[in-house]
Amino acid sequence: MDPEYGTQLEYTLDTLSVGVALLDGSDFRIRYVNPYLRSLLVALLRQQEVVGRSASELLPETINAALLPLLRQVASGGERVELAEVPFEGFLEIRGRTYWRITIESYTATDKPGQAGAPGNGVAFGSKPGQTRHLRVMLEDITEAVRARLHIQAVHAISSALAGPASLPLVLERILNVLQETFGSKRCAIILRDNSVPAIEPRLADLEESQLEKSDGPQTARVVAQLGLHAVSQHWQARIDENILLATVAREHRTRIITNTSTAPHYVFPYLNHQGEPHRPGSVLCVPIFEPHADDPLTPGQVENAERVVFGTIEVYHLRARGFPAEEVALLEQFAQQAALAIQNARVFRRVDRLARTASRTVRQKDNIMQAMPDGVIIFDPRWRIADVNQAARDLLGWSENVVGQSLQEAFGRDRVNWLQIPWHPEHVIKDLEQRALSGTTDEVKLTSANGRAYTLQISYTPIRDELGDIFAFIVIYHDITEQVADRERIEAEVVMRTAELNQRNQALQEAQEAQAITSARMQVLLERLPSGVILVAAENKHISVINRQAVELLLRLGAPLPPAEDLDEALQRTLNQDCERLLRALPLLGPSGTLVPYDEQPLAIALLQGESSEAELHLQTNDGQALYLLVNAAPLRALDGGIESAILVLQDISRVKLLERVREDFFTTMAHELKTPLANIRAHLSALLAPDLHWTPEAQLDYLQTADQQVDRLVGMINHFLDASRVEAGALRLAREPILLPEMIEDLRERLEALINAASSGLQIQLPEQVPAVYGDYELIVSVLTNLLSNAFRYAPEGDPVQLLVEPIQKGSRQRAQYVKISVVDHGPGISQEQQSALFTRFSTFAASNRPSADRPGQPEVARRQKATRWSPATGLGLYISRGIIEAHDSQLEVSSSPGCGATFAFTLPVFKERRRPARNTTPPTTALANGE
Repeated sequence: MDPEYGTQLEYTLDTLSVGVALLDGSDFRIRYVNPYLRSLLVALLRQQEVVGRSASELLPETINAALLPLLRQVASGGERVELAEVPFEGFLEIRGRTYWRITIESYTATDKPGQAGAPGNGVAFGSKPGQTRHLRVMLEDITEAVRARLHIQAVHAISSALAGPASLPLVLERILNVLQETFGSKRCAIILRDNSVPAIEPRLADLEESQLEKSDGPQTARVVAQLGLHAVSQHWQARIDENILLATVAREHRTRIITNTSTAPHYVFPYLNHQGEPHRPGSVLCVPIFEPHADDPLTPGQVENAERVVFGTIEVYHLRARGFPAEEVALLEQFAQQAALAIQNARVFRRVDRLARTASRTVRQKDNIMQAMPDGVIIFDPRWRIADVNQAARDLLGWSENVVGQSLQEAFGRDRVNWLQIPWHPEHVIKDLEQRALSGTTDEVKLTSANGRAYTLQISYTPIRDELGDIFAFIVIYHDITEQVADRERIEAEVVMRTAELNQRNQALQEAQEAQAITSARMQVLLERLPSGVILVAAENKHISVINRQAVELLLRLGAPLPPAEDLDEALQRTLNQDCERLLRALPLLGPSGTLVPYDEQPLAIALLQGESSEAELHLQTNDGQALYLLVNAAPLRALDGGIESAILVLQDISRVKLLERVREDFFTTMAHELKTPLANIRAHLSALLAPDLHWTPEAQLDYLQTADQQVDRLVGMINHFLDASRVEAGALRLAREPILLPEMIEDLRERLEALINAASSGLQIQLPEQVPAVYGDYELIVSVLTNLLSNAFRYAPEGDPVQLLVEPIQKGSRQRAQYVKISVVDHGPGISQEQQSALFTRFSTFAASNRPSADRPGQPEVARRQKATRWSPATGLGLYISRGIIEAHDSQLEVSSSPGCGATFAFTLPVFKERRRPARNTTPPTTALANGE
């Protein structure tokens, strides 16, 4: 090579502002770098000497991974490779993100002995004879051009977003994206004062003119847009004071840069996201956002001298301490103006009524706004004539330019729209639209526009009022929601389909749950309604898992060691999970023979240990001295593998059954004795009369026959007594009703009971009014009831204390004549307790047998006189049962009023006989009434 050309080439390469490097084609070692590239490498790598070293030794691993394949491709194929706008973040601290055009090409150099193959640094190419392939790498800094283009694109994108009424969030987001694309700012945020910009959230108040609303309380600021913040700070909010940069830049009216936040520890910043952990910023760039002035826009250099209101900041953060290039600061200040304009735009859309009042002075601005709006807008005057319409509405409705000034009916009569839905009545369209405007109604309609395209529109109506509150215009806006409705309908269809599937599954599940609930409810009701106690005992630990109220009552009556409780429900809850074996072992249960039955021989132990069902009759003497008889059943419940899982224990109180058995045995023993005595008497007298060796006088024979006849009457009376009880129980008691004169019936009753009255030392007192009406009933049955009641009264009346028979007419309501007559039998004997009264009218009642005075007690009838008493019988327990059935057959009730030591009063009422009343048929008392007596 000519030395003169080499010198010129070297001079050219040294003065170029383009980086040039020559690399060996085999091992990619650097053979030459010009001074411009050398300065870049020194600033990046902090190394002075780079010639003779390979690219993989110098460059970072991430750059090598992208560069080496390209070098190999050019070295092997010889094709030229050019990369445009390659971003590089190695100079973030001094220049921010830079952009480069990289060109890689190969060339062949012929080496001669002793001749340098390349200029500069005393390094010659071609140290060996022959040809050698080299690579030429050129780097051209195109950062300014790329930034200018990105800036223009960003301004265009931000300006296009300003046309929408909800443009502010989009503008703020685009500002942050441009910062990231232009300078590589991965962590940045926009912070605004609360109650300053309503476009961010509906809850924020609007601004009047260019002044922030004043508030008595402390003002706060918050993050409205962010990149790279940690989740804990994405909704960061702080009080505006000296601890945040917003307050500082608002006071100083200039950009603030903190290259190392450790020097300003009092500042509070949002946390950055660093590998998923919150991290305090190392350096911060804070640019103020000023209240925009449309009349006199200021450049960034003028901001510091202006008396402007700062209501927000754009802040760029870095994890470590570093500086910020001036280009980044200048561009960020321009973006702050764009943010201010977006805020101003949001306010403009919130003050449409203000623009309408000043429409005469801002016609041009209004037209620009309307034409820029993507929604169709129609402005009507107060008489609903078209005052203005934008192009979007004309295209939608197919209107021409001369539609302005036409009435609403004329304009809509000429549109070329196929309305699939019309929310207003065609004959009353003005009235309907005005009502919608005043009420703030929003309609959603479907139509086919003039160009044949199907739309779904959201139509809103807004009245515009002047300062006096009068409406001077109406604004109708057609907003295209076709895609949103299509998405919504698709989602709704999917939801309907999924809902149908879920409904089917839910229905099946609900049916199963209902069936299970019904079964559980039935089991619960069954447990609660069962008269027996039921206990479910787990085989593993003998604990009670299920128990009903009846079982708890029985355990309490048995004296089982249960936890104390105030009521039965609480006792039931506390009994759960108790050791059933411990409870039963503590009870001295006796068998039928009276011997103690150990727990291991009881049904529960047999079911749990031997797996067999068993039954046992056990009893226990309670604390009050009464015997409690139980019929105990137990059965094992087995698991699927056949093992005993639990056991069911059933406790049935059979004390009443045992008592009834004893009463029945006593009753039949008594009846057998009573029947046997008159039969033996009759047989003895008849045998004596029939004896051939004995001769009786006619008077003796008559006396024998009369005695036998009396015994036959006694047998017939007892048999009739049983028959009456059977008829009462079967509901077949027949009444022969007739008018009854009570004085005559009482006199007859006195004669029939004369022997009993004379035998008793008590006497009978009768209280009968002078004027008593006749009653209506069965004479003989009523006499039998009174006979039974008086006989019982004489048995229990104290000696010398008379029995009272009271007759009292009863009036009901305002009638003057009596409708009923009440008959009462009163004695002053030992009285009857409430518990005894509940069993007094049942069959085979034990009260008479257990409480009847001894026959030897003074005042009791003599044997001879008792035998002559009409229908007198021993205490069989059927007298009151039959008497109650007779009175109930007369549509009345046999009532008892008594307490221990105060005597007893038995009373019933009979209806007064009416002369015009037709005789009633024979009636039968209801079975249910007799059943209650059981």
